[in-house]
Amino acid sequence: MPLFILSLLILTARLATARGIVNVEAVEYQEKVIYHSPETPGYTAWVGLWQIKDKIYCDFNQKTGPAENPLSCCPLLKSADNGNTWLLVPLPGPGSGMFQQDRGSGRGMVVLDGGKTLVRPVWPLDYKQDTGYLMRSTDGGKNWLRVDIVANDNWCAWATNIKKLRDGRLILMAGCWKRGEKISWMGDGPMRKMMFISRDKGKTWSAPIPLLDPSEGVCEESDFVELPNGDLFWVHRSEFYPEKKPDVLPPGACPMGDSPFYSVRNQSIARKAGDTFVPGPPTLCPFGHSGYPMLLMTREGVILHCATNGVYWTADAGQTWRKFENISGTAYYPKALQLKNGAIMIVGHIGSDDVYGTVDQSIWQQTFRLKISRN
Repeated sequence: MPLFILSLLILTARLATARGIVNVEAVEYQEKVIYHSPETPGYTAWVGLWQIKDKIYCDFNQKTGPAENPLSCCPLLKSADNGNTWLLVPLPGPGSGMFQQDRGSGRGMVVLDGGKTLVRPVWPLDYKQDTGYLMRSTDGGKNWLRVDIVANDNWCAWATNIKKLRDGRLILMAGCWKRGEKISWMGDGPMRKMMFISRDKGKTWSAPIPLLDPSEGVCEESDFVELPNGDLFWVHRSEFYPEKKPDVLPPGACPMGDSPFYSVRNQSIARKAGDTFVPGPPTLCPFGHSGYPMLLMTREGVILHCATNGVYWTADAGQTWRKFENISGTAYYPKALQLKNGAIMIVGHIGSDDVYGTVDQSIWQQTFRLKISRN
C-alpha cells in the first residue's frame, strides 16, 4: 500500500476515534523530583524535554555560587527507561550542557532526522535590539549555526517554540515587535503573536503570519497541535495592557498585581489553505490563565492542555474541555511528551519566576496513561 494512502487511513481512523471518545481518565499517575541543584536553595528552571530514538533528554537553566556573581549553566539529564531513572550527562567546560556555543537550553527545540538535525529558539539577551534568531545543528548538537528569523530590521522577534508538521514543514511561534511603534507601556510596539513556516528543516523561514490582532491579546507564549485535517489548533497566553483597569475583567482573567494589566487564556484555529494557514478569531478557554500554555496531541486523538492550574483534555478541538480531577496541576512552564510505550510525561520546575537564592527550586516529573471510554 502506498505510504500516502496508509497515512490518510491512519489520520481518518484517528479522527473517527477522537469523535467517539466520551471520557478520558489519567491512570497510573506518578510524580517525583528528578533533579535538585547541588546547592540549597536551588535554582533550576525553564526545562527543555525531547526524545531521540529510545532516549529522553531534559535540560534546564541552573545557577550556583554567590548571588552577586552566580555561575549559570544548562545541565543535561538522560533517561533510557522512560523516566524511571535519570543520569546527569557529563559535558565539559563552564556552562556545560548540550548548547555551550550559545545561551539557553533545549526548550522549544524540534528534533529532526533521528536526532541529527536540531533547531532551537534562543532567548535574546536584548530582545529590544536583536532581530531574533534560532540555532541550528546538523551533527546532533556538536556545532551550531545562527539562523535569523526576520530579515527586516524594522522587526524584532522572540522565538519560543518549534514543532514539525506531518508533511515535514516546521512551524515557529514568536512574539514580534515593530520598531518605532511606540505605545505608553513599553519602548516598542505590542508583542504580536506570529507564526512562521519553514520548508527546508529550519534553514529559512517565511514572512510572519499574524495569529491574533494586538487588540485580541499579545505575548510570545502560545502553543499548537496539528489537527487530523491539517489545521492548527492554538492555545494562547494573551496579555492586555489597558491604560486603566477595566470595571469587569473577562472570565478567567488573571490580573498582573495592582496594575490595570491582565492575562487570559484563549484558543483559535489557523485553517490550512494550500501551503499556508489563515488564522481565525480567538475564543476564551473554559480555564483561566496560568503561565505557559503547553499542548500535546496524543496518539489516541486527545489533546492535552498542561498548566499549573490543571491538566485538561479535549477530543473535539477545544469545543469541550474536561479536567483530570486527580491531577491538581503541573510544575511551572511544563513540557510534555508521549513516550513510545504510550505513557504521558510532563516535566517542569517547582517554583516560579523566582529571584536566584530566594526559593528552593527543583525539576519535577509527572507520568500517567490515558484510559479511554468510547461510544
